[in-house]
Parts: sequence; C-alpha cells; structure tokens
Amino acid sequence: MADAVVSATAKVSTKEKFAYGIGCFGQNFAFYLFSNYILFFYTDIFGILPAAAGTLLLITRIWDGINDPIMGIFVDRTRSRWGKFRPWILFTPILFVPVLIMCFSAPELSPAGKLIWAYITFILFDMIYTASDVPYWAMSSAITADTTERNSVVVYPRFIATVAVAIATIGTWPLIQLFRTIAGGNAARPDRGFQYTALFYGIITVVCFAITFYLVKERVTVSNDDQRPSSKDIIITFTKNKPLLLLILSGLFVNAATNAKLSTLIYYAKYNLGNENYNTLVAAINIPFILLGIAFTPMLAKKIGKKYTYILFNAIFALGSLGFFISGWNNLVIAMIWSCVSSIGMASPLVMQTSMLADTIEYAEAQTGKRSEGIIFSTQTFMVKLSSALTAWFIGLTLAATGYVAPPAAYVGQFQQSHSALLGIHSLIALFPFVSCTLAIIPMFLYPLTEKRHKEILQQLKLANEGNVE
Repeated sequence: MADAVVSATAKVSTKEKFAYGIGCFGQNFAFYLFSNYILFFYTDIFGILPAAAGTLLLITRIWDGINDPIMGIFVDRTRSRWGKFRPWILFTPILFVPVLIMCFSAPELSPAGKLIWAYITFILFDMIYTASDVPYWAMSSAITADTTERNSVVVYPRFIATVAVAIATIGTWPLIQLFRTIAGGNAARPDRGFQYTALFYGIITVVCFAITFYLVKERVTVSNDDQRPSSKDIIITFTKNKPLLLLILSGLFVNAATNAKLSTLIYYAKYNLGNENYNTLVAAINIPFILLGIAFTPMLAKKIGKKYTYILFNAIFALGSLGFFISGWNNLVIAMIWSCVSSIGMASPLVMQTSMLADTIEYAEAQTGKRSEGIIFSTQTFMVKLSSALTAWFIGLTLAATGYVAPPAAYVGQFQQSHSALLGIHSLIALFPFVSCTLAIIPMFLYPLTEKRHKEILQQLKLANEGNVE
C-alpha cells in the first residue's frame, strides 16, 4: 500500500485556494487564444483549407492520446524538495511564450510548407501545455484529501478560469486589432496582431503559475521510497477504475459541446450576424450566466451530490442549446436568451469533472495499492485536447461540406457566405452542443462513486497506512 498521508479533515485557507486558482487564470488566457482562434487563424489568416486544418487538429491530438498518459508517468515519478507537482508548474510555462508566438505566425510558405509548419508548432504547444496542465490539476488531489474541501478548492480555478475566459473572450479580438494597428494597421502583416497577443498572454501565464508555485502546498504526499509508476500502471489504472472510465467517456462529450460553442463563435459573429466584432458582444452577454452556474455548483453538489449536479447542469446546457438552434439566427434576441440558458450549464460540469477525477485517485489507490495522480489527471488534459481536436475536425469538415469559403487575404468589407454555410455554422454552435451534452449524461447514470463511498475508501486507506506504520 502506498505510504500516503491522507487527512480527511485538512482545511485550506482562502488565500491558498485563490493562489491555486490564479495559475488557471494565466493558463486560460493562452489556451483560450489557442483553442478558439487557431482554426480561424489557419483558415482566414494562414490560408489553410478548412478540411485540411480540421484534419491537422485531429491527427495532432491522436499523438496527445499517447503523450498525455506518458506525461502522467513522468509527473508521478517526480520527487523533489519542492514536491511532486510544483516543479512542473514553475518551469514549463516559460516555454509557452516562444511556442505560442510560433503557432500564430504565418510565414510565406508553399501550401505543403504551411501544413508542416502548423503541424510542428501545434504539436510543440500541445506537449508543453500537457507538461504544465497535468501536474497543475493533479495537485488539487495533493492539497487536501477531503472530498468536500476538494469541491471548494477546485471551484476556485474553475471560477477564475471562467473569469479569464470571460476577459479573453471580450478582449482578445479587440487586442488583436489593437496590436495590429500598433504594428502598422492594414500595412502590417495579418499575423502581427495574433503574435503580439500571444506574447502578452504567454507572459501573463508565466507570472500566474509562479504565484501558484510559491503559495500552494502539497499536503497529501507519497514517500520517496514508494515504487515509481511504470507504463504498465497506465493499463492497470484504467482497467481497475470504472468511475474514471465513465468520467472520460462523459467528459469527451461535455468538452466537445463547450469547444463547439466557443470556437464557432467568431465564425457565427462574422458571417451569421454580419460583424466579427459581435463576437465580443455575444460573449459578454453570456458570461454572467456562466459565472452564475459555477457559483451555484458547490451548493448543489453538497445538497444533491456531485453526480446529480453534473447531470443537472448538462441537461440545462443541452436544453438551452436546443432552444438556441430552433430560434435561428435572424431573431437575435430570442437566440441570445436561449444561448444564455445554455451558458448556465456550460462550465459547471467541468468543475464537477475535476473534483470527481480527484476522487477516483483514492478509488484507484484502494484497487491497485498505488497513488497515481499524474496518470489519472492526464486523462483530463487528454479529454480536453482530444474533444477539441474532434470538434475542430468536425467543424472543418462541416464548413467544407456546407460550402464555406474563406475570404481572400486582401479582401476588405463583409464577405457573404451561402445560406447552407450559414446554416452549417448555426448548427455547429447550437445543435452540436445539444447532441453532445445529451450523450454526456448517459454514462453518468452508471457512475458508482458517491460521496459516502469515497469517505469509506478514505477510511480504509487511512487504516491501511496506520497499519503499515505500525
């Protein structure tokens, strides 16, 4: 049995919770720019065809399926005077800055050269993001072992991440335009605004992760003499962890729904609503409702449990998306009302997902005798990136199939898309999330790890560890 120091009564100060969450603030600026603008950058700035760009995202994320658990093993093998997770949080974000700038650079290359550049820079960013994201979220399981306290701890980064996404959603496009104006306006290269925004967001990421490193403690620790995990432990961890497998399956659909709504918004604003600057307006209208859903999440989880809170908010996301789709895009007021309803349920499942993943660590420890936070939390990074890739691939294919045409690089004014292309965009932002959220609910009816069961497991581990000490 792993020599884990498990304390079900550990309390965490508000200051430390905030310091933990602030790391997510910086990270989400960089990730928002990357995940929600990279497809648009490829198609409308770099000149890569939509289907090719979507396929690129899919293929690179298949590599992630291999890379994420491997990174989890590296994290679980880490032993240092700073702890198991904190060294990764300090050093890896520094690489965000140059690589993110490269991702949003559009050098003059042949069509094949553009694809090669995009593949290389995309994969580099994904690997660096994984090396920071896996240990960051895994550390939530080391801050405290108490499941109720974990809910509170995880709410901070999720809430702060939503605030970051809110600011990024409202400010990113104006910031890109501002930086391009500073760089020379229409005379500047089209990628300049993206590059400077990437630099700005990368620096914010480094600073925020440094705050997390210095102010957050790892309390649930593993002995330096404990056996280090191997590649075989990846298979064991998954095959003996039914709650984890169900969360992964459900999480792929939840993240796909969120990715579709966010990454299609720039297309929806530019073409369906007729002005790309509406991207900021629509986001600003939805953000308070996203925050409202997150604010009620801990209270509902305490009252009805994590499982049913997760299901409830997914249902709200699904029904709001269906109403959004049925309302069409010509009646903007009705469409926005339904979009706001869907936003109430959009982020809360992600809060529950992180807390529930942390609970599966003790479940797996009771089954296997090993504590594998890195391997288990690598699945969260895997879920986010694979669902993002599948969604981007599907978006690319849908845009191509419905007749979407990217405007020429030198085109000035409002570029008109066909009705079928507009319907395709509207379906991606509304109907796709409805279907994905509905599918996400199904696995959760089989989810067996209740709060009561988790407390029993914690008690078993505590007794086993006390027996080992004696």
